[in-house]
Amino acid sequence: MSSGPQTRNQHAVDAEIDHITLSVGDARARAAEYVERYGFEVIAAGETPEFTAVAVGQRDTVLLLLQGLTDDHPSTLFTARHGDGVSDIALRVATPDPTVLQAFGDVTHSFVSRPAGAPWSLPGIAPVRTEGTTETAATSAPATRHLLRVDHIAVCLETGELDGTVEFYRRTLGWEVVFEEDIHVGAQAMQSKVVQSPNAGVTLTLLQPMSGAVPGQIDDFLKKHGGGGVQHLAFAVPNIVDAVAELGGSGVRFLSTPDTYYEDLHERLGSSGYAVAELRKHSVLADRDHDGELFQIFTRSEHPRRTLFMEIIERRGATTFGSNNIRKLYEAVERQDLA
Repeated sequence: MSSGPQTRNQHAVDAEIDHITLSVGDARARAAEYVERYGFEVIAAGETPEFTAVAVGQRDTVLLLLQGLTDDHPSTLFTARHGDGVSDIALRVATPDPTVLQAFGDVTHSFVSRPAGAPWSLPGIAPVRTEGTTETAATSAPATRHLLRVDHIAVCLETGELDGTVEFYRRTLGWEVVFEEDIHVGAQAMQSKVVQSPNAGVTLTLLQPMSGAVPGQIDDFLKKHGGGGVQHLAFAVPNIVDAVAELGGSGVRFLSTPDTYYEDLHERLGSSGYAVAELRKHSVLADRDHDGELFQIFTRSEHPRRTLFMEIIERRGATTFGSNNIRKLYEAVERQDLA
């Protein structure tokens, strides 16, 4: 892990997510999927002898689909090791900085400074007018734009790497842990620590398997991905029932939830912003913490390795991450299997 320049150790760094780079084997095809299924629109594109790039945006979220065209391009090397996946989480900061930090696994942090309201661009990647198309990637979104922003990014780490990764963020960016817990699901167990920028513009949920526990979903990701990396991106929405209904109609495939999960949901949550019947119809999970309610659902991974997936999340005051849902869903599946 690179510690970056020593000046970064002097103060905490406020940051927002400028964009998330996904290294992919086919940038145009992947961009078209985000446009058609999630309601993004193409905002920039570029092609050089080294790469093809398409940037898709929706409100404050920009995903950069980057395809290496040479054997030694970083995106080519990344996809050879991991398949398509998040390779860089670019941080928007006040002062331009050419530093690139090696964060975890093969994922980096680059730093971007751009004027407010300026068209999104990077060297070799120019803004695209909203009318028309860029070959197979349509620029305009056919679906309603439900996604507000990136709520958090979930990261899987090898056992023993969690504390070192937390220290890396403290040392280089001055980010601190805002939430932590151990999650036990049957004989499986994982540790979670959430690091966040001081302005809450970037939230990373760091997960590692607990030593000695039965292997679970984190171990499965690490094996299939080939080490630590981004497991899922969580997108905030204003109304999860409307979002899931429309995204599902656009081709996004969500994980189903067994009916047994909802048997005691009213007793667990009390009065809720959604009727239990609505949540059951759309397989939405619900949780409550001391600050409010949280509703979430996960997509089925479309990745050939079954690694990267997405989360749709609505917060009504809640500040935690739905760990009770992991336990309750596990128990619901067990009840269903025994029925």
